[in-house]
Amino acid sequence: MSELASSSKERTKQSPSLKARALRLLSLREYSRKGLAAKLAESEARWAKLGGDQVDQTSESTTAQITAVLDDFEARGWLSDERFAEALVRRRSERYGTRKIADELQRAGVDAAQSAVLLQSLRETEFQRAHELWARKYDNVTQDQKERARQYRFLASKGFSSEVVAKVVGGQKPD
Repeated sequence: MSELASSSKERTKQSPSLKARALRLLSLREYSRKGLAAKLAESEARWAKLGGDQVDQTSESTTAQITAVLDDFEARGWLSDERFAEALVRRRSERYGTRKIADELQRAGVDAAQSAVLLQSLRETEFQRAHELWARKYDNVTQDQKERARQYRFLASKGFSSEVVAKVVGGQKPD
């Protein structure tokens, strides 16, 4: 019985494999390659801090292992920057403008050419999306300069272009 107790203690200290952690993260949502690498590096550092079995590993070997896992996942089609970008655009497009989404894609490490294609379709619907967001929050054109400035700042902070914001706050309706 004491052997069983000691073996269960050993299991609790041993971390899940890098591949298992990566697969668990990907099962929850899409990640970019850069984002998943950062999550895995953070996870490795956390396990090393807790005194797990990776204590003797160097940062170079950890980085090499993470790269190998990511390469394997990309080869299998489990990790895709394209899918991540599409999911991010779909998730954010209702509440944010093209500029904010483009910044988020860039921070995530998505290829610029790939983002350009997705962002072009967003630019075509930016006025419509900005108007819908404005209508949910305000839904009335005001003559008060202070209120107009507040509405302008709201839409600009959401990443909509200044031309689109001026049209929406000015009372122009989408076709």
